[in-house]
Amino acid sequence: MIQKRRLDTIMGILKDEGMVDVKTLSQRLEVTEKTVRLDLKELENQNLVERVHGGAVLKIQTMSLNSRKSSRRLSHLEQKQRIARRALTLIREDDVILLDDGSTTQELANLLGDFRVTVLTNDLLIVNELMYKPNVTLYIIGGLVRRDSDSYIVTGEDAIQFLKKYRVSKLFLGTSTVDTKEGLMIFNYGDNFTKRAFIDAADQVICLADSSKFERTAFTKVAQLDDVDTFVTDSGLDQDVIERYEGLGKKIIVV
Repeated sequence: MIQKRRLDTIMGILKDEGMVDVKTLSQRLEVTEKTVRLDLKELENQNLVERVHGGAVLKIQTMSLNSRKSSRRLSHLEQKQRIARRALTLIREDDVILLDDGSTTQELANLLGDFRVTVLTNDLLIVNELMYKPNVTLYIIGGLVRRDSDSYIVTGEDAIQFLKKYRVSKLFLGTSTVDTKEGLMIFNYGDNFTKRAFIDAADQVICLADSSKFERTAFTKVAQLDDVDTFVTDSGLDQDVIERYEGLGKKIIVV
């Protein structure tokens, strides 16, 4: 078997099993253990696997979820990146923060790492962003993993019970829509309870929402406007809408 086919076979086994050992691979590929070690070394050089004693494990960032950015995650990307850069200035060294799932919070996760911070999250895409940043102490919220076209989110009763054990200084909250009457709304009903637990665990709630999400409604309500301390949005939001929210006592940071 030529090396390229061996490497493809090894990656397929790793994606199914998560870990391989040299002896077993040698038998399955019908090559020497020395050849297997050289193959694993090549995959390690490609940053696809991490070698451990007697074998190798698949690096988390190489799994299918790391490259899953759908059109929704990529939409309004420039605005989301500006919002994330401004949100970063609200975080202080040694803060304990909670990052809700979502594309804008993922952009914020991309920016972390230059100073010490503790992060709790239920978004496995965010976990991938933070896994190898030594300045980030990372807590992964446990529970049921929900997979859809553009997200891998831990949700459900176990996640809610996990959150009850902790208190965070700041929650960076995502939402599908924001409306002056209906508050914050999302499209997936099952996530509603997890997001409520996020809000209950935080001293300060900061909602990251690009301008396209304002004055719209979705399927189910997550929170009232009064549950949010600060909104961070982009300059695409009309001035009259900004004034409407400020008139309701909401702090809006426009970038």
